[in-house]
Amino acid sequence: MSKASYLLIALFVLISCKKDEDSSILQEEICSVESTENKINGGSILQFRYLYNGTNDMTYMGKKTGAKWISISPLIRVKFDYNLELVRPYEFPIENHVETIRASIPVILNSNIDYILLKPLTDFSNNINDFWGDFYVETEEEWLEIEVTYFELYKEMAKISLDFPQVKMLSIGNELREFAKRRPEFFKSLIVYFRENYPNLKLTYAANWDEYEGITFWDELDYIGVNSYFPLVNKKTPEVEEIVEAFEPIKNNLKTFSCSYNKPILFTEYGYRSIDFAAWKAWELEPIGRNNVNHQAQNNGYEGFYQSFWDEDWVAGGFFWEWEVSFTELVSGHNNGWQVSGKPEVQEIIKKYYLPESFEN
Repeated sequence: MSKASYLLIALFVLISCKKDEDSSILQEEICSVESTENKINGGSILQFRYLYNGTNDMTYMGKKTGAKWISISPLIRVKFDYNLELVRPYEFPIENHVETIRASIPVILNSNIDYILLKPLTDFSNNINDFWGDFYVETEEEWLEIEVTYFELYKEMAKISLDFPQVKMLSIGNELREFAKRRPEFFKSLIVYFRENYPNLKLTYAANWDEYEGITFWDELDYIGVNSYFPLVNKKTPEVEEIVEAFEPIKNNLKTFSCSYNKPILFTEYGYRSIDFAAWKAWELEPIGRNNVNHQAQNNGYEGFYQSFWDEDWVAGGFFWEWEVSFTELVSGHNNGWQVSGKPEVQEIIKKYYLPESFEN
């Protein structure tokens, strides 16, 4: 081989190495998700309408789990489920829900809770057995009707933050994969409206575990919201180590996804039922009841989740699902449901990660 050939090869290697070095630096810059100084240590409440009736002391949740954030997650269905007269084909009973939320917030803020995420669960279907994420319509006219009523609902939700500055965050949707996939420009316009009119309100979208990669407007939001119901281990009571191992490829995917957008992951929902196979396909489990109660499966699920994610800089925090407020602690602890109220072992696990200083000697 000639001297010139050797020089060409050497030059090629140097250029390739420089490209690799630049690529590595660029990749590091791309993945520089800003570290969250304080995790969002949150819990979710669905039955918030009971709060202002005084049927439950919300101080239990903060004291027993260390939560400082609450996700208010009202289930809001279109009006035909309420047998009310319709002005348009699709309407939400907005006034009823907004009044109830406003009445509940003072109770929450007097219960050692500092901040609130508003995360409505909207359902356009007239069949309560349908999954709301599968709903879509065929015509442009129907989509426009849906978008008008959706905007009206969220406009009123955002207004709540003006009277209650502790409302720091709004989720602009929850598990609406067909709606979000088919009408992304509407969601982008919704985000623009909130940015212009509520600049202090943080924004996210709560994507189902199998949906987040298909959302196209993460760039416009503050957090990539994920409802973490990933199927993990097909066993009645998997060990914590098995759950952590099952989470490993999921964790890698979420980290890569977070890096690609330079946005932190916020687990807008995470949790496990106290039932056999709690860490598998939750949507296939039997209805909530008093049979087949397995607290250890729930405990291991939470521990495995925290071990996998809670120390990661690219994870902003999350909201466990859920704290029951419609029943007493004693009753809610004796079933195989999602709630952690009335279940002291899982409460201690949550508190260990939410308030680690309280466990230090």
